[in-house]
Amino acid sequence: MQPSIRLCNSNEIDPEKWDICVAKNANGLIYAQYHYLNTLCHNWAAIIIGSYEAIMPLPWNSKWGIKYYQAIPFIQQLGLIGKIDNDQVSKLMELIYDFAKYGDLFFNFSNHELTLSVPTKAKTNLVLDLHQDYTTIANNYKKDLCNNLDKANKYHPVYSATNHYSIALNIYQKQYGNRFHWVSKRDYGQLARLLSFYQSKSQCLVRELKDPTTEDLLSSTILLKDEKRLYLLINVITPKGRQISSNHFLIDRIIQEFAGTNLQLDFEGSEIPGVQDFFKNFHPFNQPYFHVHYNHLRWPLRVIKK
Repeated sequence: MQPSIRLCNSNEIDPEKWDICVAKNANGLIYAQYHYLNTLCHNWAAIIIGSYEAIMPLPWNSKWGIKYYQAIPFIQQLGLIGKIDNDQVSKLMELIYDFAKYGDLFFNFSNHELTLSVPTKAKTNLVLDLHQDYTTIANNYKKDLCNNLDKANKYHPVYSATNHYSIALNIYQKQYGNRFHWVSKRDYGQLARLLSFYQSKSQCLVRELKDPTTEDLLSSTILLKDEKRLYLLINVITPKGRQISSNHFLIDRIIQEFAGTNLQLDFEGSEIPGVQDFFKNFHPFNQPYFHVHYNHLRWPLRVIKK
C-alpha cells in the first residue's frame, strides 16, 4: 500500500518530524529546515508523504486573491526531500498545481524524477568535496588561483573566526542592496534573525581576513553549517581587499580549515559569469538544481501575468 500524499499549512506541521526527514535524506539541505523556512517565508505550505517519509515545502504569496509560488531570498533550492514512487509523481504535481495556478519553484539537485514531468531550467550550483586532505584538494586548484594566493600571501593577511555576522551582513547590504532589488529591508532583517538563531546552535560561522598592520577588514564570509555542508551564504570584499586578492585567500583558508571532514563546501551558485569563474578556480563540481516556472491561470490573467 502506497503512503498517503497530503497538502497542509505550515502551522499544521510537526517540526520535529519535519527536521528529522530533512536531516536523514541526502537531498535535505539547510534551506528546508523548519526554522529556516518559518523565519524567511511569509507564507508556506507543504506536501507530506506518509508519516514524513518525504516532504516538499511550498513558499507562496498572494496578489488580487490569487496564490502563487515565489522565490525566497536566501533560499536557493527546496523541492522534494526524500523519495516517492514514480507512479506518485503525477499526484504530487496535481497537488502543486491545485494549490497555486502560477509561480516559480526550485527543485533540488536530486529531483530528476520530477523534472521528467514538467519543463525545467537547470541552474548552476558549484560544490567542493572537503573529504580529502587540504594538500590533495589544493593540488587541483587552477593556476590563476595559485597566482592570486601567492599575491595575497605577500601581505600576510590575518585569518580569524568571529561572532560578528552583522558586520559582513551590513557591508553586503550596502554593496548589493541596489543591485538585488528583489531583496527588501525586511528580508535582510529576517536573515539577521535567522543568523542569530543558527549562531546560538553553533551553525553560523563567520570568517574574515584583516590587514595585519591596520586591522582593516579585507574580506569576510558568513557560512551556515549542517551535517552535510558548509553554505557560503554571504561573501563580501572591501576595495582594499580586492587589490590584494583577499577573497581567494579567504576561501582557501576556509577550505584548509575544514579539509578532511565529511562536509561539502556549497558555493551557492553562480549564474553570474565572473562569480562562476572565480569559484571554478577551486575545482568544484557542478550539481545543478532546477527552476520550474508555470502559468495555469485563466485568460485574461494568463496573458497579463506571464
